[in-house]
Amino acid sequence: MVISHRSAQILHIGKDCFPMKIAICDDNHAFASLLYEKIISYFAKIDKQCICEKFFSPEKLLAADLSATHVVFLDVDMPKINGIDTAHKLRMEHPEIYIVFVTAWIEYAPAGYHVSAFRYLLKQRLDSELARCLDDIREKIAQSQERIQLQGREYPFEIALNDILYFEGSSYRMVRLHTRDGQVVEFRGKLSDLEKNLCDKGFLRIQNSFIVNMHHLLQIKNYKAYLKDGTTLKTSERNYSKICEHYLIWKGQQL
Repeated sequence: MVISHRSAQILHIGKDCFPMKIAICDDNHAFASLLYEKIISYFAKIDKQCICEKFFSPEKLLAADLSATHVVFLDVDMPKINGIDTAHKLRMEHPEIYIVFVTAWIEYAPAGYHVSAFRYLLKQRLDSELARCLDDIREKIAQSQERIQLQGREYPFEIALNDILYFEGSSYRMVRLHTRDGQVVEFRGKLSDLEKNLCDKGFLRIQNSFIVNMHHLLQIKNYKAYLKDGTTLKTSERNYSKICEHYLIWKGQQL
């Protein structure tokens, strides 16, 4: 469908259009089996698909093909290679995986920040915390699967919101889209329309010429926006305080 030159259509791909693939790694066979049963029960109750696999050592987990895995539930206290070191190795190979540490000791929690752990679950609170954790992960995956349809110079095209770094305004009602893999795509449209469509999707207009994806924003400092890929963009000096406030509020909501 060819859309208006002045509009952009958000295409939602549901969070449950594919089976969620989950890995459990815990050297305690009894607990790994218990967690497995609770995860399977959670998905059965909401009538959704899930593929769940158990690993009883970090070595076997790291040797497995995890390319299609969405979530790893990882015990912290394991022999030879502990959960924190295992998570470091996972991050290097699979940066998109959601890591959930499962432990009996809350004092391990600060170490999880170094590997961007999604959540810490206490084993003794599994019944009260697991469902909320899985709900939140499913919602994050849903957001990462959302796509936008745009009108290119010759034909419409689609791109995942998560693959967009920022939009840059250009002349003659054309916009340049900068992607995570370094591509620049030009399409018909206006930044004002994109701002309206994407304001609740984690995008922030930092000045007249730029709308950035805050998921890829490292920090805003000294009237500049620093993106995680090394790109630096100037922000509006006039609206700088509001821009910083908006970003900090959004960032706090992601915790």
